[in-house]
Amino acid sequence: MGQRNTDTAVLIFSLSARREAKRKRLFGRGRENSTSEFFQHLIRRTKNLAAKSGVAVFFVDEGQQRGDTFGERYANAFQEIFDKGYSKVVSIGNDTPDLTADTLRKAVEKIQHNDIVVGPSIDGGIYLLGLSRFMFNTDEFLKLPWLKASLYDALTQRSYWQQGDIFSLGLLADIDDKASLLHYVQVSSEGFLTEFILMHLLTTRLDFYHLVVSNFETNISPLSFRGPPSFPSRFKSENKAA
Repeated sequence: MGQRNTDTAVLIFSLSARREAKRKRLFGRGRENSTSEFFQHLIRRTKNLAAKSGVAVFFVDEGQQRGDTFGERYANAFQEIFDKGYSKVVSIGNDTPDLTADTLRKAVEKIQHNDIVVGPSIDGGIYLLGLSRFMFNTDEFLKLPWLKASLYDALTQRSYWQQGDIFSLGLLADIDDKASLLHYVQVSSEGFLTEFILMHLLTTRLDFYHLVVSNFETNISPLSFRGPPSFPSRFKSENKAA
């Protein structure tokens, strides 16, 4: 067996399933229990794949987060892990079900040779951020456009990072709303989550009608929940950002 990497840690920066259910109405109004159960599955899955990363894992939800804004809470979570003696941190969330243990292990490997590793999501944000302690600066970190569609571009175009090597992973989709939930159903091959989503969406004939209409309006076939994903051309998979 190889020697365990003790210099790098994985940060799962997450909300609890209950808090996610209040924030995201994935299954419609009045169905917080369905959304909460869905995120319980996602959080459990995320913890399981993080455990396969080969490095220490820290799970930080709203009970441990400190700060008034998302950026402050996120920055503090990174800083606390650096303060524990780790020089590299790879952070992920709980809402990217297509993230695999192989991709996370690749991020851990790439952060050994790059100052920043970024996983772009199709909405312009990110699903993964790896930083070396050398690159981490709280003031610059807080200037980044957190929770906005310009975040990936800001990271890779060096709007705030003036030096250091950046590696960009492949494009994945986050689940933030009902539209992204339907997109996931269309493109995913993971049977359990797909069946869970359909079971909780299609509980009445009216729900089925709305699902069909939603699929039609977003150019998704209502008769087929499989197909190739369509990604913005500005993203390039597995590339070294300039």
